[in-house]
Amino acid sequence: MKIGMSLVEVLISLVLIAITVVFAFETITNSLNMVNKWELEIKTMSLLKFAQSYLAEYRIGTQLPSNIAEIINTSFHGPNSTNVFPRIHTLQATTTILNPSGSTIIYRLVQIEIRKTPNISENFVLLFGL
Repeated sequence: MKIGMSLVEVLISLVLIAITVVFAFETITNSLNMVNKWELEIKTMSLLKFAQSYLAEYRIGTQLPSNIAEIINTSFHGPNSTNVFPRIHTLQATTTILNPSGSTIIYRLVQIEIRKTPNISENFVLLFGL
């Protein structure tokens, strides 16, 4: 009977340990990436909800300030918000009046482009009505 381990057994066990470690680190890395993606989505939706509540304070007939996107970004992120993401890149508002069946409906359509990262952006449409 042989005492100890052969070189082949040692190498096979080291390879199996290495494969297990690689899979463990890959799982951890994928989990962290998913957490970062979800965090970015949550921040983006929080900014959109903040912009919606901020814009809801303006009456439909009033003109929005020309720098409303920067005002919202500064209010959301604080005074040092020049390169913080997500941020509102463009904000366009149009007011429309409809007269279906004799009643007047006035609403504001706001198109918002939110930059999640410097390379990734997403467009949203908000509708405010009277």
